[in-house]
Amino acid sequence: MRPVLVVPEDLVSHLGSHVAFGGEPPSYLVASSAQRARLDRRLLAKGRGALVVAAPAARLARVVAAIRAGVPDAAILVVAEERPRGAGIVTVSPAAFAERVLQPELERACARARAERLRAHFYDAERVLILMQDDPDPDAIASALALRTLLGRNRTGAPICTFGTITRPENLAMCKILEIDVEPITTKEMHAFDRVAMVDVQPSFLEERFVNVDLVIDHHPIEEPVRADIRDVRPSYGATSTILVEYLRAADIKISQRLATALLYGIKADTLGLERGGTKADLEAFTYLYLLANHNALRRIERPELSETALDALAAGLAKRRIVKGVFFSHLGRVATVDLIPQFADFGLQAEGVEWSVVSGEVSGDLHVSVRNVGYVKSAGDVTRAAFGDLGSAGGHRTMAKAVMPLRDLLEAGGETRSATGCQERIIERFLRALGQNGKAH
Repeated sequence: MRPVLVVPEDLVSHLGSHVAFGGEPPSYLVASSAQRARLDRRLLAKGRGALVVAAPAARLARVVAAIRAGVPDAAILVVAEERPRGAGIVTVSPAAFAERVLQPELERACARARAERLRAHFYDAERVLILMQDDPDPDAIASALALRTLLGRNRTGAPICTFGTITRPENLAMCKILEIDVEPITTKEMHAFDRVAMVDVQPSFLEERFVNVDLVIDHHPIEEPVRADIRDVRPSYGATSTILVEYLRAADIKISQRLATALLYGIKADTLGLERGGTKADLEAFTYLYLLANHNALRRIERPELSETALDALAAGLAKRRIVKGVFFSHLGRVATVDLIPQFADFGLQAEGVEWSVVSGEVSGDLHVSVRNVGYVKSAGDVTRAAFGDLGSAGGHRTMAKAVMPLRDLLEAGGETRSATGCQERIIERFLRALGQNGKAH
């Protein structure tokens, strides 16, 4: 039995051959004149395509009644505000039609316009700087690579840079396996670029101060007004990578397997597999990328190798751990490389009941402190700056931050002699005081 679609007369010209059933194009019967033709089983059985019956909106109910009377078991779909009487009739309102069909196309058209404006802004620039946060995460790295693809640039024309370094093993593995070059940069070196684009970060998140920013694409909440020629900040999104996926698709740019793998990991890392902060847009982007990505490479990125040195530091850190008011503290003492400190800080967040992780270590006479939080508490950058800013450099953004200071300054400020225990106590005292509310970790 052929299905029957009953629609208002003014909609039929827009349907064309898009209403298909069984791969066959539809047949049309316009009610205003030919409606009087008999609707019998032979008409419905002829061919396999849907039969579209168009009629004035005021007459839709009578048309449906005529079809139901002639063919009681016909499957009927009606586009109307009110549902005609009768069993087995499915009704779709024009508003729902617009939401499901027109709204997605409108959003795509807007995204295409934004993408074209963005590309035009950077078109005549000889060199473009793509800048991330100080310790870029997978979302930032993937977004930077995606933006470079959107602009049609290569490493020479648009290097991906950071004022800091990549510390987490997973992020280092991501860059190595996917062959993504991330370069360090200083504010003085920025003058060599014609345009500056920032991804997954905003100017106010960085300690460095600079004037001209051409583009900011980010998903973090706005703390200060974003000063840039083009701004696309969407706090409702779970990942900046999702925004870049929309740009690439709107501009009809092919997403390679390498880029799809990076973007998929970026979304997954920032939303914990869409369990935290994932929106409908994140889910759509994740689903689209899933079939394009290299999942063997993803597994290698998510499980980076641990050296003997890292294992020793992990064991020492666990032995010295203290959990105070929801904060995981551990002082590793002297460590061979700085990257072990943030690596263990990430691990500390996995402890039960912990909302903050503060891990410290000594490298060449300086004390390095890495701070992490679960994302729905105070800004890690603000708390770290309040706790250690008077002793050295300190700051970061919402979920991660760091501080570096001479170890002797921390101990002398607290009247302590050089000792691991004294160092740990001073860090705990300062950090809990910076959290406020009588030292409670909220």
